[in-house]
Amino acid sequence: MARFDRVIPPGGEGKITLKVNVAGYQGKIAKGATVYCDDPQTPRLRLSVSARVVPYVTVRPTDSVFFRGPAKTLKPVVVELESRKRQWRITGIDNGLQGKVDAAVQTVEEGRAYRLVVTNVAEQGEYSGVIICRTDHPQRPQIPIRVRGIIEGAVGVRPTSVVVGRLRAGLPVRPGRLLVVSNLNSPFAITGLDYDRSLLEVVQSPLPDRPGYRLELRPLLASVDRGTQKHTTLTIKTDAESGDHHVVNVFVVNR
Repeated sequence: MARFDRVIPPGGEGKITLKVNVAGYQGKIAKGATVYCDDPQTPRLRLSVSARVVPYVTVRPTDSVFFRGPAKTLKPVVVELESRKRQWRITGIDNGLQGKVDAAVQTVEEGRAYRLVVTNVAEQGEYSGVIICRTDHPQRPQIPIRVRGIIEGAVGVRPTSVVVGRLRAGLPVRPGRLLVVSNLNSPFAITGLDYDRSLLEVVQSPLPDRPGYRLELRPLLASVDRGTQKHTTLTIKTDAESGDHHVVNVFVVNR
């Protein structure tokens, strides 16, 4: 937010006040503002503001937790919560991902530092949500920790969403590429590919250095009107996971 003197007399001085909202930040930050005026010598001036934000409660290494891979290989993630400015305590936890992750608080130093241990318990699938640490700290009564998981079985598909086609007028048509890999380093075969053949052509080739495949998704833009896009899916089945399959979201764009 900025406040400034709109009119400055010849030879006079004006004041510009910049207010930076640092809520949710910690550590070094840098912000800027551009000043426009009718001075022919300096019609535009860039102002920079830098600071080191010391939060009421420091969250280390980050306030986000991400799990990816087979469930049995995923280790718990530890988030450190610390404040040296005053006595405080974690009074409770609201776990918005019950059945997907477990969350437990450990005391490192009573009234000063705590440890949140987040453990994946999902066997397979994707999830996203928030764990909220409730505290008696007047400035930080709630500390949200974002959690996301992509839990894979014997086979992993990356990425799980892809954009193909002509992304901008005048550009060449862009294909998409997927990797279908073994998380157990064991040979497997793709037994089925289910997709809309009016929108896509899918070409499969083995990976040269590990068990798995590369899939190239070639868009067929004759079925997509100019200036629009269509959403479709590609379903991948393998002989490594009986009854399971992987679904990839595909967006076919024709600009």
